[in-house]
Amino acid sequence: MSALVQHRQSLLHHRLDPADSAVRADPWWLLTRTHAYAAAAGVAVDVVLDPRSYQRRTGRTVGAWCAGNAYTGPAGARWPVPLIYLSPRLLPTRGDAETVIAHEVMHARWPSYGHKKIAFARAQQLLDTVAGIA
Repeated sequence: MSALVQHRQSLLHHRLDPADSAVRADPWWLLTRTHAYAAAAGVAVDVVLDPRSYQRRTGRTVGAWCAGNAYTGPAGARWPVPLIYLSPRLLPTRGDAETVIAHEVMHARWPSYGHKKIAFARAQQLLDTVAGIA
């Protein structure tokens, strides 16, 4: 991830209260929270928490450093349901996971935005929208 992308990612702020933010992000929570973000974005997604499963389905490897990744299919042949990978190992708490989920759902909903400034504005809008969903 480039320095600019890291900076833009660091500017994203979740709206979880401190107690909820510190709770362990178990697999069920990661899956349901990602689907809540996808619903807020108006897109259906599939979610995997295992890098081997992601690689098997996409043909792409995710590095051990990768907390999340969205795959929308090859250019010109987009998948009807994008695939989002999340690493439970790198997202141990709900606070750690929240901005990564918003970032990846943003890619699933608006793949052409890449890592432009507008992409992170959309991710923040998702964070603000989903704030009230338990």
